[in-house]
Amino acid sequence: MFEDLLASVPLFAQLSRRDLGRLAKVGHDVKYPAGTELTTEDEAAVAFFVIAEGEASVDVKGKEVRRLGRGDYFGEMALIDRSRRSAIVKAVTEIRCFVMTQWQFRPFATEHPEVAWALLEAMVQRVRDAESRIPPD
Repeated sequence: MFEDLLASVPLFAQLSRRDLGRLAKVGHDVKYPAGTELTTEDEAAVAFFVIAEGEASVDVKGKEVRRLGRGDYFGEMALIDRSRRSAIVKAVTEIRCFVMTQWQFRPFATEHPEVAWALLEAMVQRVRDAESRIPPD
């Protein structure tokens, strides 16, 4: 059911159909009503989300920094460093997500180095984006 969605996510684009099917089986299909906070800034984190339907906002320190829709993902940083969330992600509309815990994701990424590499590339891009928003001295 989620194979096509996952194939559209850059982290998983290099996976075979078979591996996409395996990945889709380890996650959960979860719906949230509009207004639900999917993640809260500074909370402990254990889940990764891919949006299947709907729209969400990403707020950092009380300011909206971007909007997410179908195929966008969030929560991957917490899967890597087991740290606290860096943003609030809130459902703007009713939203349906593919959700995976770090206990499900970590073994899969370890077995599929192409996923781990794509995750590294995504993290580098996030750092570069954050650096570009820092005003010059």
